[in-house]
Amino acid sequence: MKKLYIIIVAALLAACQSHSFTWGDYAYARVEGPEVWTLGTDSLHFNFSVQPAEMTEFVVEAEIIVMGETANRDRVVRLAANPARTTALEGTHYAFPATVTIPAGAASAPLPVTIRRTPELQSTNIRLRLEIVAGGDLPPGVDEWNSLTMQWNDMVSRPINWGDIQEFFGDYSDAKFRFIISTLGIAQFTYGSAEGMSWGQMNNYRLVLAEALARYNAEHPGAPLADENNQFISF
Repeated sequence: MKKLYIIIVAALLAACQSHSFTWGDYAYARVEGPEVWTLGTDSLHFNFSVQPAEMTEFVVEAEIIVMGETANRDRVVRLAANPARTTALEGTHYAFPATVTIPAGAASAPLPVTIRRTPELQSTNIRLRLEIVAGGDLPPGVDEWNSLTMQWNDMVSRPINWGDIQEFFGDYSDAKFRFIISTLGIAQFTYGSAEGMSWGQMNNYRLVLAEALARYNAEHPGAPLADENNQFISF
């Protein structure tokens, strides 16, 4: 009986060490977004409003990963947007390759997805559902990792600590905050919190903004910068 037990355990250990036991006779593909943006999930949220005004697009460095063994030949993975779960427009809002090639001997390959900043995103949130589809050398595998959902917009919102920084920036408006971000390249102001920005830093930001606003107004005679409420912006 002891001999039979040893034989069974040895067989189980051999099976667990076999890659083909885990995935059968086939290899599959999964898609994974960058950890810094997706935090290990299948979705990504991106807001252009906290980026400099000159940023008109952003490349999401996703990745196609082999679930199973590597191969001694190149393998192609096919990709497509799911129209039922996508509101973004191809070409206008996003671009990604229809196929990704996993090189021979490799277990992954990069999948660059370009998302774009367009005017309507200042009031609209859009979504792209990118999926691995059949027809390639590596079919989709586990349902939870067959897709990557990306949502993005260009909407600003009042910081929760605006009451602390109002003495430097004045009354809040979306247009004013967008001008602040574009001018300073900063979207978070930690003044009022422990070890946050100092009064001197904040006052210096105010002076920089006032100078930038004066320059803007001088370059646009008769059309000083106004907010969404048709109020002239000031600092």
